[in-house]
Parts: sequence; C-alpha cells; structure tokens
Amino acid sequence: MESDASVRKATMSEEIPQQHTDVEKALFFGREEFEGRWAAVRAEMVREGFDVLLVFNAENVLYLSGYQSIGYSSFLCLVVPRSGEMTLCVREMEMGCARYFSMVEDVVIYADHEEPVAVLERALASRGLTKGRIGVEFDAAFIGARRIMRLAEELRPAEVVDASGTVEKARAIKSPEELVYVRQACRATEEGMRAAIESVKEGVTENAVAAAMFSATVAAGSTFMSSDPIVTSGPKSGVAHTTFDGRRIQRGDLVLLELGGCVKRYSGALMRTVAVGNVPEEARKMASACRAGLEAAIDAIRPGATAGEVDKACVAQMAKAGYEALFRKRTGYSVGVSYPPDWGEGHIVSLRQGDPTPLEPGMVFHIPPALRSYARWGVGVSETVLVTPDGCEVLTHLSRELFQR
Repeated sequence: MESDASVRKATMSEEIPQQHTDVEKALFFGREEFEGRWAAVRAEMVREGFDVLLVFNAENVLYLSGYQSIGYSSFLCLVVPRSGEMTLCVREMEMGCARYFSMVEDVVIYADHEEPVAVLERALASRGLTKGRIGVEFDAAFIGARRIMRLAEELRPAEVVDASGTVEKARAIKSPEELVYVRQACRATEEGMRAAIESVKEGVTENAVAAAMFSATVAAGSTFMSSDPIVTSGPKSGVAHTTFDGRRIQRGDLVLLELGGCVKRYSGALMRTVAVGNVPEEARKMASACRAGLEAAIDAIRPGATAGEVDKACVAQMAKAGYEALFRKRTGYSVGVSYPPDWGEGHIVSLRQGDPTPLEPGMVFHIPPALRSYARWGVGVSETVLVTPDGCEVLTHLSRELFQR
C-alpha cells in the first residue's frame, strides 16, 4: 500500500457518486483497435530499448488510451510499461474525463496544490517502474524544460532518454476505423466551406463569414476544432497566418478561406479563394498555379513515393508559372488526431523539399498550395487526401475554381 495519500489509484467508488458508476464509457474505438496501437508502440519500445515510456503529448495520450479533455494543457502523463497495465496521471479535476473516455483503469490524480512530477515519480516508484531505460517525450507542448529536468533528477539512477516520436510512428498510418472519422470531418468541413463561400460579398465582415463557416461546420457534426477558421480579405489575404478581425470586405478583394472540421479529434481541411468583383489577372494566374501544383502533388502520391518527390511535383508547377520564389514552404502535411492550436501532424510527416520519408497506404495529408503578394492579395486551394494501395484518394469534395461573387 502506498504511504503517501496524495498518490492513489482512484476507483469508481472513490471519485464518482455511486449512482453514476454504471455510466457506459464514451470510447471512440473498440478494444481491438487499441490493442493494435499498444502492440505497435510496445514493439517500438523494444526496438529502442525502453523499459517504460512516459507519454505527455495530449494527442498521443488520446491515441493510446482514449482519454480526452478540454483541459489537455494541464500536466498529463500516460505511463506505458513494456508489458502489463498502463497508468494515467491527471489533474484531480480531470478524473471524470479519465473515467468517461479512457481505457485505462489505473488512474493517479494530483491536487492543484501538488507538484505533478513528484506525484508521478512516487506513482512510478510504487509500481516498480523507476529502473532501466525510461523514454520521455521531451518535446511535449505543456511539459516544459523545468519539469523534464526535475523528472530526470527524480528518476535517478534510471536512464532517462528522449523518446519523442515513438508514438507518432504508429499514428502516421490511419486504421480503417480512424478513416471513418476523418471522412466525417471532411464532410463537416465541406459544409462549412460552402457556407463561407456563399456568405462572402461586398460589405460583409470577415467575422460574419467566419461565423457562417463555423456554424455550418458544427451543425454538420464537427466538435471543437483544432484551429479557428481562417478568413482573410483584401491586403490581409497576402499575409500568411492571419485571420478574421472585423474587416469589412470590399469590391475588388480576394478572400482566402481555410477550415478544418473535427470529428472525435480527427480533422479534415480545405482551403478555397473567393473574389469579390473583378479578379486581377496576376491573381488569376497565381490561382491557376496553385491548382496545378495541387493536382501535380495528388498525381504524385502513391505508396513508395517519397514526401520529397510529392513536394517536387508541386514546386515544379509553381516554377513553370514563374512563382517558385513565392512558394517557400512545404507542400503539405499529415493530418489526424489533433488538439488546438493546430489540426496538422507535420511533425510526423511533411511533404517538403528533399524529405526521404516513403508514403504508405493509410497516410492522410492536407495539401494547401498558396501564393501571396504581400499586403495585396493571397490565393490558395487545398484538399485532404488519403494514400491508397494503388495511389491517392481525394477525401474532400468541392470545386477547385476561383469562386467569384
């Protein structure tokens, strides 16, 4: 029995009123799906020589356990030993989510006045998991360098090593069950994009377009998205990574729209461009180059092709149109499980210059070629696509035209 009362394996009767103990768990996948994930990650642990894996990235915790919460920014850890039961360490307020969503029964909680690393270390010690080689996700968004350093100190003499990317190797290829949610997310995204395009007109604010986009996406089944809708108009459309801020759309504007609906934390994204009034000839040429680049990238996708080869196909079209100098970015990136602030999994696989990563069936990418003339206009078009055994399937369905209102 543990001597410190702050570390406890919580039970249903301890944490949740008895009348609620018969509530069915809200699991998005069956046990067989999870067991496949556990086997893949544990096989990677064996290859890397890890005795224990400490998972801090919220997406990875969700992937392996089912646990999710809008409070994902608080300290969170899934302890994965090479064999046997996993342990989930969460803030006490997240106990309900741990019981409602998670496959993991061994749950350790910490109070707001406690240091989570100390609670985690004691939980590891009580389970005999402070020996050997311990893999830790050093690059997790909310863990912080200070806590990583403290954890390494607390776990001595065990060897603490960077295990970033271990879980992501399994996440790169989506199962048929995951693809069901990706497809549903794409359907919601399409509805949101249609609503946005229809709402664009002279005198309407960017906020109104964003509201129409957001409302239609959620009505079509999306849960909270991993990034807010992108609506930029006029000169601001020529500035990357900006979004709606109340600007009123004017005649002659180009409006760049991007959206990623989300179902069960799986995203599907789209980018489209709308012109209000006459389209400058140069902007029309840029839009054509983006379409050509997108279609060349889609044509290049197949099992065995490398991420760099797909990027090269897109860039070749930009160069052919004379816009290679304006296209200084990756062609696309993996999408799948995500939390804010980003729907992408570019840290897993990116379609970028020289990347030797071979594409495999089950990989899903968002491909968003865009060109911008700084503070004048921006244009772009994108699709979410799936690598299939014999090529590529486009999962999003909406005309790629430069829409005109």
